[in-house]
Amino acid sequence: MKAPVEYWFDFVSPYAYIASQSIEALAARYEREVVWQPVLLGAVFKVTGSSPLTMRPPVMSDYFRHDFVRSARYAGLPFVLPEPFPINTQNTARVCLWLRQTAPQRCGDFVRGVSRAYFTGPAAINDIAWLSGFVDQMGLDGSAVAAVCAADEWKDALKQQCEQAVAQGIFGAPWIRVDGESFWGNDRLPQVEKWLAEGSF
Repeated sequence: MKAPVEYWFDFVSPYAYIASQSIEALAARYEREVVWQPVLLGAVFKVTGSSPLTMRPPVMSDYFRHDFVRSARYAGLPFVLPEPFPINTQNTARVCLWLRQTAPQRCGDFVRGVSRAYFTGPAAINDIAWLSGFVDQMGLDGSAVAAVCAADEWKDALKQQCEQAVAQGIFGAPWIRVDGESFWGNDRLPQVEKWLAEGSF
């Protein structure tokens, strides 16, 4: 069985939103599954010394704000930069980890749906009531969301995710790992596909 594609992301990354909409279909074409790896970029940035793209000097942040819209348009996706942006996504990530364990076949639906809701919103994706309603709409147990968000098990799991990301040298999102090879950014999807097809290049 072929190794899965690791997809590291934060729900507030515009570029991760774009890539999340197609990464599972791309992997499936090459008989790969996707392991959804949510992280908190804020926690990663504290270690790496980096910052959100929109909080960098104006010459950079203005470019990225324009590029978010252009990149989404190129991918054929709707996009509105939310306000406020970015937001904390601890609860969102904990629910994702819970679904990865309890309903792995639906984890991709959750990531794609929540990401799209945030970037076409407004949608309070870190709010427990909002998350509960979204999970209900998926036909899953939304009543469990509040307990998941408060549980030490899932808090610890998310902390471990962030620590693992830093240990692997991950500094941004989306971060895609294929057979130990790392690709950063939604614009690397053509390279990811070539690697999946050929094993190297």
